[in-house]
Amino acid sequence: MLSGLATLTIADDGYSEHVAFELTDQSGLIFARQELLVQAKSARNVRLSLLTARSEHAIRIGNIDASCANFSILQDLTPR
Repeated sequence: MLSGLATLTIADDGYSEHVAFELTDQSGLIFARQELLVQAKSARNVRLSLLTARSEHAIRIGNIDASCANFSILQDLTPR
């Protein structure tokens, strides 16, 4: 399991904010303000850039519970 800080970017409106995350393989948890998670869930283009691993993923937000949401990785966007 990988955990740390990341930048959650909602590309639909160009907004980004730092969040905490836990990641296992292709899914994980995000810890952030509930308003941000709700906004990200309804957006079409959401990206999670891991600060420690220097990687970026297109993600889909799943269930939200207060300030925690689960997510799935749709695509690895890390430049090779």
